[in-house]
Amino acid sequence: MKDGGMRKIDVLQRRLKQVVPGQQLYNAPIDCLAKGTDAGFYRLIPQLVVQVNNETEVSEVLRICQEMNIAVTFKAGGTSLSGQTISDSVLIEIGPEYNNITIHAEGQSASFQPGVSGGFANRQLLKYGRKIGPSPASINAAKIGGIVANNASGASYGIATNSYNTLKSIRMVLVDGTVCDTASMKSRADFEK
Repeated sequence: MKDGGMRKIDVLQRRLKQVVPGQQLYNAPIDCLAKGTDAGFYRLIPQLVVQVNNETEVSEVLRICQEMNIAVTFKAGGTSLSGQTISDSVLIEIGPEYNNITIHAEGQSASFQPGVSGGFANRQLLKYGRKIGPSPASINAAKIGGIVANNASGASYGIATNSYNTLKSIRMVLVDGTVCDTASMKSRADFEK
């Protein structure tokens, strides 16, 4: 992974410093080891961990990684038992500031950023007599980003209340950094093009 005398990962880190604060980039072996784990027994150690706190950072990090042909893996709560949140390349970790919640129409629907834990989401909806559909065993630690990515449901919930069947819309960042919002007809039309 050399690029003009420098390791490709070092070039990536230098470029990422232009789009995310330096304190959100982790390359020390101890940090990569600690952040590169999930609840499973698999072990891969990322070369770089990038913490993202908003959609713009996600978009820019993905754009640069795709441009450099570098693989990425996302980690929200790290509660996976099957190694989905580990990587030996670049690990993108959802940061603590990526956790806004908006409750709509007296709890009839809600918008959650990927850093919100399922348990916290339910505590906010409780005052409206509502809760999110999925109920994974790790709901107090699992984050919305991981719950949706894994299409979580729950041991006794079946598929009727899994993530895919309880989403009204989703705003996502595609691998090239493009933002797609399924609630926006314009965004949907742009995606179809």
